[in-house]
Amino acid sequence: MKRRQFVLGTGVAAIGGATLIGTGAFSGVVSKRSTKISVAHDRDAYLGLKRSDSPNRSYVDYDDKKHLRVRMDKKNPTEGGGQGVNSDSISWFDNLFHICNQGKEPSKIFVLKSGDEPDRVTFYHGNFSNGYEIVSGQTLAVSECLEVGLYTYTKDIEAHTQLLRNVIIVAIAESAFTKEMKPDNLLEAVEMPDRKSEEWVLNGA
Repeated sequence: MKRRQFVLGTGVAAIGGATLIGTGAFSGVVSKRSTKISVAHDRDAYLGLKRSDSPNRSYVDYDDKKHLRVRMDKKNPTEGGGQGVNSDSISWFDNLFHICNQGKEPSKIFVLKSGDEPDRVTFYHGNFSNGYEIVSGQTLAVSECLEVGLYTYTKDIEAHTQLLRNVIIVAIAESAFTKEMKPDNLLEAVEMPDRKSEEWVLNGA
């Protein structure tokens, strides 16, 4: 009997304590919490951008800010002295780099392009000769990577033309990708400081 009274008494005391705390209010609270946000190398970021292991990886490197870049110009000549793609030709380069989902949920991948002739360059996934799909809306599961190559179409293009200057890779979490969202809206939705949306072209559009 004494043990029961003790347990009951403890329960009442706890409820009483909660009631007393609940009836009060605070005039101010200052709480310090630890927050760590690091800027990672492109290959280690949540949206991972990694050079491939294929021979075509020589067209890809990282700049001094550790950003991945594709270089097919005279600043990155091949061992044989090549400085760019042929005019009046179709050229393709399988497996240049990988886009990897290193986040926490599946994401859809899109590519935006700008330059003098952005429509002449297309980024694709797979093998150009045996079957490929244009990179535009593929869903990457967590830890999954998309192998990316590109092809160029240069009919009636003069030598020394800069086909492409910049690329934006867009990853949208599947939970945030609504039925109302259209790929074309990415041109308006993506923040591009000091750049006009009409300068950019959606890959595969």
